[in-house]
Amino acid sequence: MADRIVVLRGGARDGNTLTVAPEVTRVIVASEAPGLVDIYEDTGEQTQVRGNDQPGVVYDFVGQEAASDEHLQVLHRPMTGRPQ
Repeated sequence: MADRIVVLRGGARDGNTLTVAPEVTRVIVASEAPGLVDIYEDTGEQTQVRGNDQPGVVYDFVGQEAASDEHLQVLHRPMTGRPQ
């Protein structure tokens, strides 16, 4: 199955987009706060993403956690695209 576009909502990465495998329901990204990661979870909502025919799936900011070795292995790098 093809990757899907994710739109992050809330937190410091509000509006950033990235692509993930369809089975990913939780996204972990580096936080602006030292030693922490930001956590985003799938809401099931969709939104249009400028420049893409495929809608993006909205992932809401649900909080922060202390960065661990496990987190560092699965970090995502958000792009800077914004939804329409």
